[in-house]
Parts: sequence; structure tokens; C-alpha cells
Amino acid sequence: CGVPRITLQKRIIGGNEAHFGEFPWQAHIRIAGYQCGGVLVSRWYVATAAHCIHRARLKDITVYLGEYDTQNTGHYLEPLPEEILRVVHKIIHPNFQYRVTQPDRFDLALLRLSRPVSYRENILPICLPRHDASFWGQMGVVAGWGKTDTTYGKTGTNILQKATVPILSDTECLQWHEHKNINLELHPEMFCAGHSDGHMDACLGDSGGPLIVQQDGRWMLAGITSAGFGCAVDHQPGIYHKVADTAGWIAAHINT
Repeated sequence: CGVPRITLQKRIIGGNEAHFGEFPWQAHIRIAGYQCGGVLVSRWYVATAAHCIHRARLKDITVYLGEYDTQNTGHYLEPLPEEILRVVHKIIHPNFQYRVTQPDRFDLALLRLSRPVSYRENILPICLPRHDASFWGQMGVVAGWGKTDTTYGKTGTNILQKATVPILSDTECLQWHEHKNINLELHPEMFCAGHSDGHMDACLGDSGGPLIVQQDGRWMLAGITSAGFGCAVDHQPGIYHKVADTAGWIAAHINT
């Protein structure tokens, strides 16, 4: 897990286009009229944000794996095809709480796929962190097909985008929000990541997608994109579900 097979000489840091196969665990989830991100955690399961799918009917959820150009424009070389899968079961974390004015509690769900996926260069699972893992102070990478500008009303991009964001301490995150007169309830199963000037944030449409951190040559799933009070706004970082807190719950379901 956590090791892309397509290696590149040059890694570009910043909010820009990913390369084909760079994030082989990335999932594109279409739910009736909207989209979310997700992340492959085993042959049978994709993890995503509970708020993306808790009201959705199974027949309205489609998962795309190995995707790069969602519109298949032909402008980009995609050496391997994507896989399109149905969902047969959704498992929402038992402590999930949908909240209107604050980030959702335990914003995590698992989607069981209609068939096990065959791993290949553009479809591979992410590694789960240890329950005591701490990523504070490290650089995380977020990827997705969300908005690339901050205007409302724009839909996402068709090419997978990536951005690098520093993982903040809870104190720093709360101070940033206070600075903007935002009362944030930050619970232990959440963390924040973002730049103080707001550039390269994960934006709307990327809910449910992964925030990953590289450790010992493998990429670990540190967070699931959950919420944010603005999109690429200064001192308003993204808020993520902390996967270390629920890795045991995920493992118990995907290993049965």
C-alpha cells in the first residue's frame, strides 16, 4: 500500500495538475447531481466523508477508480482505463453527527464495492496510519477534482489536481479562526491543514478525498477532507477527519 508504481523524476509542489498514476488510491465518487472524493483502502472498500453519502441512495452512488481526466477529453495520455464500480453497502461511522454550522463529528464512511478491484499501476490502496500516529508539523498532500478557483458556482476541474498543505496544531488552527472571528469547535477526531495566506487549499467538491503524508517511502492516509469555512481564504484552513483515531474501526470492517 501507499507506493505508486509510476515514478517521476520531478515532483512539483503547489496547487497544480497531478500526473497519471501519481495517486492510484484516489477515488472519484459521483452521487446523483454532485461529486465527492474518496480513497481506496482495500480491494473491496473506499473511504470517504460521511456527509457526502449519508443521505444518498446506493443506486445513486458510482465510484471511479484509476481516474485522471474525468471527461476523457483525449487531451491527456491515460495509458490505463478507469474502473467504474457500483456500491452495495455503505457503513457510516457510528459516531458521525451531521452539523450545520460546525464541522461534522466523525465525518467518515466506508463504501463496499460491487466487486473486488484488481490492483494495477493506476489503482492501488493507501496505507492506514497507526492509531497513535501524529502528523502535526508535517506537510500533507491533498488531491481531487474540486474547484480550482474560489468563485462559487463553478464546478470542478476534469483533471486531478494536487496541493501541498502544512498540518497545523490545534492551537494554531483555533487562533487562525479566532483571528477571523469564527467560533470553531475543533474536536479530538479533527485536525486542520492549510497555509496562512490561504493559497492551495482543498476546495469544495473535494470533500471525502484524502490528505496523505509520506513516511518511510510510503504514503499514509492522515485525513479525510471534511469541512472549511472558506475556500483558499487566508487563516481559514481546511478541516479534516483524523484517520489515526478511526484506523482501527476501518481495519475491522475492511478485514472481515
